[in-house]
Amino acid sequence: MSKFIDRLDEIIEGAPARMGFGPPRAEKTPGLALIIQISGNRKTDAATATGVSPDCILVSGLTGPTQADDLKDTLSDVIWGIRTDSLSTDDAKAFEEAGSGVLAFQLKGTSIGAVSSENAAKVLCIDTDVDIEELRDINSLPVDAVIFPLPGASTSWTLDDLAKVARINGRLGKYLLAEITEAPSADDLKVLRTAGVNGLVLNVSAGKESLESLKQTLMDMPKAGPEKSGRSNAILPGAAYSSQEEDAPSPEHEEDDEE
Repeated sequence: MSKFIDRLDEIIEGAPARMGFGPPRAEKTPGLALIIQISGNRKTDAATATGVSPDCILVSGLTGPTQADDLKDTLSDVIWGIRTDSLSTDDAKAFEEAGSGVLAFQLKGTSIGAVSSENAAKVLCIDTDVDIEELRDINSLPVDAVIFPLPGASTSWTLDDLAKVARINGRLGKYLLAEITEAPSADDLKVLRTAGVNGLVLNVSAGKESLESLKQTLMDMPKAGPEKSGRSNAILPGAAYSSQEEDAPSPEHEEDDEE
């Protein structure tokens, strides 16, 4: 099982108490996962992202698995992964051998064998305007989560943006990661979580101060109510069916008490 998926489960369900003689685990978990994205193999950006203690760091813009070797030492204490437009089977294995625990990719251009790993989280990058039929197809794919863009300043988000999130959430039994351009307010974070978002992806270019502020806001979020559950429950297409009508007795079989 992927460490990243384990972390998402901890955030959604609450971190269980650690047993044995291992290092203590903080009981407090954030309201949503924070994933910081960095570009290329710049160690300064990697150090900045690591200093915020995110739940995952995504590295984009790598030309190949060998470039990931330069970041292994800097990212050794955090869950990290790569993000690419397309991914071959060989590159997926090479990235995983380099320490990548997350593989994020596009639908087109990614080999079938690239999603065969049992230890790395498979994350598909999609658009919010993907049609309903394609969402149903995606739901059957062997991927753990999806990243979708939620562009613009949070102050300009409307119910239309929220409806797009709800449309994706209603048809995918996957973890939902929203890619944002700036830190939302505490109230917006609560609404996003209620809509089904499990984590936020923010670029390191937002600045260390903004990233640290968002991290603290996420840590201060109240725990989700009991109605919030993990993404493990399958989402079945089609309308709900009630058996009550089938079980109801037919009036023609009722006895006439007046006789």
